Amino acid sequence: MLAEGTPIGKYVVRRKIAEGGMAEIYLASSRGPEGFEKDVAIKRIRSYLAGDESFVQMFIAEARVASRLNHANLVQIFDFDKHEDTYYLAMELVRGHSLWDVRRRAKELMEPMPPTLVAHVGAEVARGLGYAHRLSDKGKLLNLVHRDVTPHNVLLSFDGAVKLTDFGVAKHSASSTAAGVLKGKLAYMSPEQSRGEPLDARTDLFALGIVLWEMLTGGRLFDGDSDLAVLRAVQSSAIAPPARLNPDVPEPLSAVVMKALERDPALRWQSGPELERALAGFVLSHARSVDDTDLAAWLRKLYAEELAGEAASEGASRPGADPPPREPAAVVGAPPAPPPGASPDEDVHASTHVVDRSRPKTEVKSNPAMPAPAASPTATTDAPARRSNPSLPNVIADLSLPAAPAARGSGPKAPPPVPPTTMTLPAMRRAPRATVGMRRALIAGGLIAVGIAAAGVTVMVSRSRAAPPASALVPEPAPAPAPVAAEPPAPAPATDAAPQPAAVVPAPRSEQSPGTLVVLARPYAKVFIDDRFRREVEGRATFKLPAGVHQVRLDHPRRSYEAPATIRSGKETVVEQDFLK
Repeated sequence: MLAEGTPIGKYVVRRKIAEGGMAEIYLASSRGPEGFEKDVAIKRIRSYLAGDESFVQMFIAEARVASRLNHANLVQIFDFDKHEDTYYLAMELVRGHSLWDVRRRAKELMEPMPPTLVAHVGAEVARGLGYAHRLSDKGKLLNLVHRDVTPHNVLLSFDGAVKLTDFGVAKHSASSTAAGVLKGKLAYMSPEQSRGEPLDARTDLFALGIVLWEMLTGGRLFDGDSDLAVLRAVQSSAIAPPARLNPDVPEPLSAVVMKALERDPALRWQSGPELERALAGFVLSHARSVDDTDLAAWLRKLYAEELAGEAASEGASRPGADPPPREPAAVVGAPPAPPPGASPDEDVHASTHVVDRSRPKTEVKSNPAMPAPAASPTATTDAPARRSNPSLPNVIADLSLPAAPAARGSGPKAPPPVPPTTMTLPAMRRAPRATVGMRRALIAGGLIAVGIAAAGVTVMVSRSRAAPPASALVPEPAPAPAPVAAEPPAPAPATDAAPQPAAVVPAPRSEQSPGTLVVLARPYAKVFIDDRFRREVEGRATFKLPAGVHQVRLDHPRRSYEAPATIRSGKETVVEQDFLK
């Protein structure tokens, strides 16, 4: 990777634009006298491929072929050179996005490209192909074939330009292809290209027909679980007219695309200009105004946030410009990140209070029946102590100081105190400025509470011997019974039988093995399961889900479909919806 400011030939790298498996694309600038500066795109072979002679020769062939091309609908090559141990191309910089990225963005926003605009883009690509197919060298026709016309190689600029790029696998009459070698993307090959037969300009028109079909329908024309399945689909699968799958597509445009997709090359459009005229004729007859073919306006609407972020950053880079607002473009196109550890579904897994059971059994902070007093540093009366025990308001209020010793009892030794489930001494120590009266009231209240708890233990122990009299429930300072081998009641958190808070851990949907949800969406849809977005599906997709009932929603620009789906352990449940019917 080249760092910012790295010189590469007569260019200076500014930043990386994109990268693929074989090359990296950088934004660079060429500078000259009197402040001259020109931005270019640098396409550089990855270092680990620089030693692959076959790939290097293909890259050099691209430079040689593309250097001959000079057309408004083709990306122009400015320079070709070697930097350190690898080669690079300096190309025309197109400020925009590929057709593949535009299609993805349009799906995200549920705003498909209008059919008239699709035809306009197709006519521009066909015009560039027609020029390349007629390219000659000293009066000799080169019979150039692109062989890789795909949405990734069609670039759309924010100025409304349509340009075809990447002649890396282009073939001309002076070159040959090794036997058994297929060059290009399988899903965009013509039948004769997939069979390895001799190619001419008509194979590029078939590929362009695939691109137009997919832009009009929103789905994939040739797809499969393996490369072999894709090749079989290219050669023999049925091709439905776009107007049948999308009622918004006019029949004349559908007929133009279907002729480009004829498997017999003799039945297709025979040249790029022929296909260009057919598409341009449709645009002229169906466009209501020039706005219907204003690609720049449509792209600016589609990428409004991105363009606003670029404008803010460029304005900040100018001398004397006002500083941009905080986070101008850092959040463009990306949802806000959830906080660490946040639940993926706040409606189901809402945050709850979890009881800490790792503490010792005797360390219980409060008792709902008699909460510990919230001591105030400025307390000067014993009123807070009276308010702190709502269960015994009159006892503490009527308690006099001389009566406090009597609460301890005058009989034999009292039983050991119950573990502090009502009041803890640390709670009392938190009131350093409380008055003496308040302290005595608190102590007296605690002793009375202990007496009540001890009486409860007596009643519980003697219940198996005889029915206790009614007076046994009254906390009188009577002599304590003989020591009984009975343990005081243990705190609630110590046993497994203690009730667990239901909201701490959500109950699993099922203990059984998961099942499979099969989604069939034609031509495509966004899949939401239990109100959570999973992914976009084109045709068929599978999801592993726990057994139980799940809510499934499919979103398409035309409408939405929602229904419950019952998932059974180890079995498949199919949800199917055709949004074009």
